[in-house]
Amino acid sequence: MKFIGLVLKSARRSKRRTALTILSVALAVFLFSALRAVLEGFDAVSAASSAQRLVTIRSTSMIFSMPTSHGEIIRSTPGVQDVTWANWFGGIYKDPKNFFGQFAVEPESYLRMYPEILLSPEEKKAFLDDRTGCIVGDGLAKKYSWNIGDRIVLQPGIPVYGSQDYPFTIRGIYRAGSSAVDNQSMMFHWKYADERSLQKGEVGWYVTRVADPERAVQVAGTIDQKFANSPYETKTETEKAFSASFASMLGNLNLLLGSVALAVVITTLFVAGNTMAMSVRERTTEIAVMRTLGFPAITIFLLVVGEGLVVAVVGGTAGALLSRVIVNGEALGLTGGFIPAFGVSNANVAAGLGLSALIGMLAALIPASTASRLKIVDALRRVA
Repeated sequence: MKFIGLVLKSARRSKRRTALTILSVALAVFLFSALRAVLEGFDAVSAASSAQRLVTIRSTSMIFSMPTSHGEIIRSTPGVQDVTWANWFGGIYKDPKNFFGQFAVEPESYLRMYPEILLSPEEKKAFLDDRTGCIVGDGLAKKYSWNIGDRIVLQPGIPVYGSQDYPFTIRGIYRAGSSAVDNQSMMFHWKYADERSLQKGEVGWYVTRVADPERAVQVAGTIDQKFANSPYETKTETEKAFSASFASMLGNLNLLLGSVALAVVITTLFVAGNTMAMSVRERTTEIAVMRTLGFPAITIFLLVVGEGLVVAVVGGTAGALLSRVIVNGEALGLTGGFIPAFGVSNANVAAGLGLSALIGMLAALIPASTASRLKIVDALRRVA
């Protein structure tokens, strides 16, 4: 108890400096946990991807469409079990800031292709029977307080869909059965969008189910060969590879976010180290008196390390808890239908606390070693 009391008293010697150090560690842990949560959100898509699904887009870019005739050609490819397609709609709900994924899909085949979209039989039937009906994820419905039967209107955000508003009726609220499906999206009938489109019969991407996952790459190559040297050449990948390539369009996220986190942690380490060095210098005479009273060098060492550890862990705890509360992709609407709703997990919190403890120990290591090696006579000669 005396040891803990001494540690806490030392930490309170300069309250402002200690508070600023705690704030620095909290910020570092907050950013560390938040960046890890974003990366885990992208990784979850790849991990949950089906080995039986292939995604076909234009070879030039995903933003260019393909004709619906591709669907039958893909369906006739040996090894293909089922085919569906979808378009990105990009509509505006009341305000451009209200961004969420909106997909015009071929409803029957799309729901077959993605059994992870969980709907009740009644909701599924109501959606299939209503040309202007739509289904929304439970996360999206919660965000906008939508209920089944509500009418919503989207303004087209892409010129190809004209300028008239698109009214919809919510016929179902689905749950995501895995991370391969996002619960922050809206899906509606492809035909409804196509009949009002300025470029009819165009598809953004095709999704194919293969009979044998072991032959998925071979089937993908066969599909692309069928459209080689045509005006609409394609690029077909497994769903996992497509998810990875989509994330890569944003850059090397592991390197980018990892570098940011590393820079913040190193900067915080230097700040904490400087704080501990200043604290030890101010207590030089005090440390000399403690040595004179019989405190061994190892106790002095542990007192300084304990002070650094306490300050860092307090800051780490604050940063980890704050990230757990604030960093929520579902609540903030940051997923946009491309990655599942992410958040700071318990493992991230534990990693953040471990990181703060490491910062505290490393920051205090050199000052603690210096303090424990001080000679009593030399220390008493110094002026704190």
